[in-house]
Amino acid sequence: MKSLSIIAAFFLITVSAFSQNTCAISFRVNNGNGTCGAAGQLRLTFPGVCPAEVPVIDSVYTNGLKSQVTFATPDISKCGGSNGYISYCVISGNMPPANTWTIYFRSNNGNTYNCDVASAPPYVLPVKFVSFNAAFVGNAISCKWTTEAEINNHHFELERSFDGNEFATAAILFSAENATSVRNNYSYKDNLASLQNRSIVYYRVKQVDIDGKSAYSNIVSVKLGATISKSMQVSPNPFTETLSIRFESVQTGIVEIKILNLTGQPIATKNATITKGNNNLQVGNLSNLSKGIYLAQISINGVYAGNQKVIKN
Repeated sequence: MKSLSIIAAFFLITVSAFSQNTCAISFRVNNGNGTCGAAGQLRLTFPGVCPAEVPVIDSVYTNGLKSQVTFATPDISKCGGSNGYISYCVISGNMPPANTWTIYFRSNNGNTYNCDVASAPPYVLPVKFVSFNAAFVGNAISCKWTTEAEINNHHFELERSFDGNEFATAAILFSAENATSVRNNYSYKDNLASLQNRSIVYYRVKQVDIDGKSAYSNIVSVKLGATISKSMQVSPNPFTETLSIRFESVQTGIVEIKILNLTGQPIATKNATITKGNNNLQVGNLSNLSKGIYLAQISINGVYAGNQKVIKN
């Protein structure tokens, strides 16, 4: 009899220790925007490293009542470390809205044990934007942003819009750092070919963390030249010594003409006063340029107004 009591006590101690070591410390509910799709996803955070035995959810209770929700086998691909978690896709039912759940786990030997798990603290954005700006540089729009306090950031999506409402992804840049005290600088040049015949373009940066959540920077705008100039023509093309640039301007002011190489570097520059209406200007002394392809670009009163590809013979 004494021997049986010792065995029973050992069994209870073992189960108690197992239960203590595998209780989650918090949970997050991901409804419809995680890897599980519209069904939803439960993410349980465990202390330190992954449990030696991956816990399978048997049932969930809130306020003493069993919830009609069932979960698939756990996914441990994100487990481990201070920010890791084990995820469970919903098979059927709805996850309860309560902030504290009593979760019954099932071990490999068929036994169950329960843990009271509270909802994770309010979410803190993993990135702080210091600045974000965009400007026309050379033959592209240069977008630059600076961040600090990057925590669990995964990547950035630079988004472009022509009306300020509907945005589409223009580029994806992965995170450079995962530190709380380091400033990181990011940049991307948006090819001007995709922006022809536009008067203005808007940009914003979408930050996406490793948990799937996202946040946005401020929106910046860049004025283009579709509303200030028309009918830009460059001749002769190909050229040898002089280029004649004809265009119609809707305003008076100062025009800046640049001849750019294929890397966007200015080879020749000319500034002149123009009038509203038709203008015709010449850029000379180009005979020393190497044979090849160049870009003739005009800006009126500091705003990009058009370009045309030209060939040097």
